[in-house]
Amino acid sequence: MILNDVWLNCLDEILFMGEVVAPRGQRTLELMQHTSLIEMRSPVLTVPGRKLSYAFMAASAYWILTGDETVAGIAPWNKHIAQYSDNGETFFGAYGPRIAEQIRYVITALTKDQATRQAVMTLWRPNPPESKDIPCTVAITFNIRNGRLNCCVFMRSSDVWLGMPYDVFDFSCLAYLVRAELAILGVYVELGHLALTAASCHLYEQHWEAAKACLAGNDAFGRECPDVPWSILTISSTIMNDLHALRDTKKGDPRRWWEQ
Repeated sequence: MILNDVWLNCLDEILFMGEVVAPRGQRTLELMQHTSLIEMRSPVLTVPGRKLSYAFMAASAYWILTGDETVAGIAPWNKHIAQYSDNGETFFGAYGPRIAEQIRYVITALTKDQATRQAVMTLWRPNPPESKDIPCTVAITFNIRNGRLNCCVFMRSSDVWLGMPYDVFDFSCLAYLVRAELAILGVYVELGHLALTAASCHLYEQHWEAAKACLAGNDAFGRECPDVPWSILTISSTIMNDLHALRDTKKGDPRRWWEQ
């Protein structure tokens, strides 16, 4: 469940087994009902050919976990993202406000019954209006099994090239926050796995050649990303402070543990 391997294997499956479908006239290769399983202690993709924006990765997680929905709160780290706002000020599908409304319920449910199956957040909005920003994520569930906190994410749509690497980091950081809050209440658990299940796991045509290049230069297979420093996993304020700081780091900064 090394993230690099999971991601590259997902690309391989889509390129060789995906079916062509064209929502809104845009050709994609698609796998239906696809699940990826990742260990949350190593949530950063380090495949050289993907060239992630790690500053945006940290900014996105911070933006979501602070409950923000504003364009101003995320646009400085992604010059293209504002185009998905309907009014130029907020995002209809922003995860942050929905998570902020429900995280205390999840923590309470897990504290009352560590075997519960009811620790669920819903991000989908019933009967959404016409919008440029319909949420990709439907629901997030948490469970504790064998002393490990697991997170299962159900998505209607997952772009394996553009979205998945950032989603893995975002949802892992959410689990870190849940785990830290549980510890405050006397519930101590290890980190488990993140399961991303997508009704549609897809790759847009403009990324097919880049995906093939990543697979051809397969030096990233078997390469483990260093684990998240233990300090980030233990205290809620530390998680948020570190994400805030990581937004403005550049390559070579010692705070980027995945580059060490």
